[in-house]
Amino acid sequence: MAEEKDVKIDFCLGKESQDASNYAELLKHVGHHLQVVSFPRDLQVLKVALECVTCNRVLIEYDNPDYG
Repeated sequence: MAEEKDVKIDFCLGKESQDASNYAELLKHVGHHLQVVSFPRDLQVLKVALECVTCNRVLIEYDNPDYG
């Protein structure tokens, strides 16, 4: 399977955020198409996120603690 290109940060910021912070919220996405994306800025990765492509939602995202 070919690797997918990272999604541009301005594209993902337009997605609705649904922080899947518990069992019930994450369970809603079983069987959906999920992907992990990174958001590069300059020469570093600003953040990574788990996105539900089916629902067009960001489920979980983490900032790079070493960014800057």
